Amino acid sequence: MSLFAAYAADAEAPTPDPTPQTASWLHNPSFQIDVTPNTESQNDSVSVSDSPERKKRKKEKKDKKHKHKAHEEEATVTVPQLEEEGFAVDKARNKEFLSVRTIARPSAPRYSIRYFVTNMKVRHRKKFKRYYQQVQKLLDKENSENKEQVITKENVNKLGGSKKDENFAGFKQEEELSQTTASYNRKLTENTHDIKLWLEYVNFQDTVYQFEKTYRKGSIAKGLRVLAERKLSILDKALTYNQNCEELLRERLNVAVSIYPSDELQVQLKSLVDKEQGNIILWQGYIESTQCSMSHCNTPAVLNLYTKCLSVLHKLRRNSSMERAQLEENILKMLYQCGLFLKQAGLFEQLWTLLRLYLELNLSPSDKNKFNIPSSFQEKQLVELEEVVFNSQLPLHELWLRTEKLREACHWLPYTEDGQCEDPQRLVFPEDVSELIHPITMPENTFRLIATILTLLKVPLLSTRHSTMQDLGLDYVPWALDSIESLLSAFLPLFPIDLTNPYLIIDNRLSVGPQYIKVLPGQEEYLDFVLTIMKSCTECLTGDDKTATTVWWLRFQKLLIILDKQNRFKMPQGFSKKIKSSVKNLLKQEENRSNILFYCEYALIEYEQGNLDTCLNIIRTTLSFSSNRVILASSIDEEQTSRCYMYRILIEVYLKAEKNNDALKHLISYVLEKNSVDNVTDDLINQANLKFKHVTLQLLQKDITKLPVTNHFLPNFTIDWIICNGWFLYLTKGPIQCGTFLENILSEMEEKQPGMMYQKEVIYEFYVAVLFKHCVHNPGQGTFKILDEVLSRAIEQYPNNLFLLAVLAKEQSMTSCSGVPWWKLKTLLMKTGRAFPTLFLVLITNQNIVSAQETLIETFTGRKYEISGSQKNRMLALFRRITRPDMCTRRCGLVWRLYLQFIHAYFDPALVRNVYYRAVEECPWLKALYIDAAIYIPAELAQIQDLLIEKQLRLHVTPEELDVLRCMF
Repeated sequence: MSLFAAYAADAEAPTPDPTPQTASWLHNPSFQIDVTPNTESQNDSVSVSDSPERKKRKKEKKDKKHKHKAHEEEATVTVPQLEEEGFAVDKARNKEFLSVRTIARPSAPRYSIRYFVTNMKVRHRKKFKRYYQQVQKLLDKENSENKEQVITKENVNKLGGSKKDENFAGFKQEEELSQTTASYNRKLTENTHDIKLWLEYVNFQDTVYQFEKTYRKGSIAKGLRVLAERKLSILDKALTYNQNCEELLRERLNVAVSIYPSDELQVQLKSLVDKEQGNIILWQGYIESTQCSMSHCNTPAVLNLYTKCLSVLHKLRRNSSMERAQLEENILKMLYQCGLFLKQAGLFEQLWTLLRLYLELNLSPSDKNKFNIPSSFQEKQLVELEEVVFNSQLPLHELWLRTEKLREACHWLPYTEDGQCEDPQRLVFPEDVSELIHPITMPENTFRLIATILTLLKVPLLSTRHSTMQDLGLDYVPWALDSIESLLSAFLPLFPIDLTNPYLIIDNRLSVGPQYIKVLPGQEEYLDFVLTIMKSCTECLTGDDKTATTVWWLRFQKLLIILDKQNRFKMPQGFSKKIKSSVKNLLKQEENRSNILFYCEYALIEYEQGNLDTCLNIIRTTLSFSSNRVILASSIDEEQTSRCYMYRILIEVYLKAEKNNDALKHLISYVLEKNSVDNVTDDLINQANLKFKHVTLQLLQKDITKLPVTNHFLPNFTIDWIICNGWFLYLTKGPIQCGTFLENILSEMEEKQPGMMYQKEVIYEFYVAVLFKHCVHNPGQGTFKILDEVLSRAIEQYPNNLFLLAVLAKEQSMTSCSGVPWWKLKTLLMKTGRAFPTLFLVLITNQNIVSAQETLIETFTGRKYEISGSQKNRMLALFRRITRPDMCTRRCGLVWRLYLQFIHAYFDPALVRNVYYRAVEECPWLKALYIDAAIYIPAELAQIQDLLIEKQLRLHVTPEELDVLRCMF
């Protein structure tokens, strides 16, 4: 019932739906508006505005919603109901699963999770830029660069170039390199004639290259080419200020050879040779570009180049009067290089014919048969040995190897007998090498010619010193080392110290026939042949040349005795007596009876044979023939020089025999001009000390000039007097005072004559010997450090001195791991850029391995120590380093043969094969490598023999002849 009667009818009516069906309730008589209801969706909100932008946004939103719904409907339709089968489909993301390490299946969801490092820069895809925008930017940049900018105080900082990125990883290193480059540029601008500084700047480019390789991207081969071109640019600029500088030219040649292919290098060097025909360095590079190329190397082509070079030098010498001596030295250098090629190619018949004609033309023009030395080897003995070889039923490669080595050791002279010769390569006539023959007209070059010939015949230089090799012209060929005879000088004692080193192994298996080291048929005959040639040379010479050659002949026989004592050489039966009788016959000659130097060498031979008393008697008797004279630095003659040298040798013999008191007595008696001294007193020591000081000061006040190369084999009063003074200080005051004295001497010599000198080199040898002798007798007094410092300085200045290298090897064997660190030793020997120090680095490394194997024993098993993997890897890394293209030893035959020997002993045959072919590619003219193929890769011997025939190298036994000989036996 309604409260008000007026609404009673409405109360009885049913309650309508609260949702309004019409808009009648909106009608207001005081405000009329047209409102249209939205019939699409009852849940949508009422539209407030009908603007186009609003409609557009709504439409896009609506379309996205429809797409999303459609995707959800499609997904729900395709998924089957799998709850009944034991599967569950995860439709909602549950973050709790992310903190669980493992979830049992089937609850394990498959999420894709990404992890981000803190402060990591997110890479965004760059927006695509229209072409016309890029072109417009380039045009704007060109226009801005073409406009000339005025530099003012306000904009000077803005024009400093691109801003440097300090966050760059190598920013600090780049700054240091820039500062170093600026320093070099400033110094070279101020001093353009400093050769050492130019070479340092060239080597500094390697550091720049290492930085660029580490921090910049790019091809390594391209980077090496850029590095080489950068070095060549620097060297070309240096040569504009220092024309014809040998060091710069050789460095430029080495850089060009290491990077350019042989074809391109030949074209470049040919054009340079045509412009400068007298430049020996350019000729050397031009010839080596053919000789060292696998595709171009063959014997006729290389010999034609040597012929052309020698003829050009001869024409220049004939038409020039100013540079005649230098051009003649260049002819001797090219003769040495041509002889090395013939020797290493196995063409020993042609080599001896060439050398014999030079000797006959320049030493004995009146006696043409002076050097026509016949072979004393019996062919019947060779035939019998070959029968034994072929009856041994060895494999084919062993048969060829043994037969080839037998004939190589026996056939080194041309065939001169009547009858037919089975080997046509033994028939060599003078006409075959006549174009290589040129006269040597300068008297000072006669001894250089003899030294060149004897070195080619495998006689070591005694003593092998750096300055001597340079003055003789034997230092500039990096591939000269192909056999072990050149290293034998390291075993010749120069001072009273013991350098016997059984672990410094120079394997005689690496000798190449003809040879006199290894016991083989032809060994004794070749040794007699060499000694006869040396003796014949002395008979054709006069003056200092004759004396120097005779001293060389005597020292060579003394060296053979020493090698026989150390079991490095097997002396033929009765050869020792033959040496003594030949020396006595030399001294019996009228012209040699008064030569004190010959008696001194004879006394040293007696000492090496174990006759100490005989040695001392010879020296004392020789000294008694000459009377004591007042020693004045202003009046030094040949007799006083010989007498001083004789006293020096006498003192050193006493020191070897550990008779220091007797040595001091003879020193005092010599300097005070007394016949003998019974007792050594302080007064006598003071008098002798004052006399030594006085004469030494007088000698140093005189001009110290460069000695002729002949005098390197003869005594020098200044050197011998300083050595006697040094031994006096060593015996009276100790090695430190002696070292201070020698340092003062070296500094004064450096002021008077900067650079390398023979006198300074010998004094460095004596300095090292004194310190080494004291270290051996007093190992705990801390002088090893001083020895290392002096030895490093000496080797840096004179890297080809074999005495210094032998002392270094002996010191390493004594100190072992407590000596010079490996990295320091490697840096010292490799930075010299010479073949001898690099080769000794290999020998010292091998010495450490052999020493460990011989002396160490495993504790538990009791067996000898075996080489470890680290030692193998060190040696392998060393060989790889020294055979790189930028090393001088990459074409050194002895280094490659040592490399192959080591690889064959410890590594896989596949690696041996790879190294072998690399060696042949670097040294395609070296016959010893082709023979080694029978040892290292016997399966490929046939291909190697074909290659040997293709290069027209010396082959004593062809494959066809070998097959015939096998069938006969």
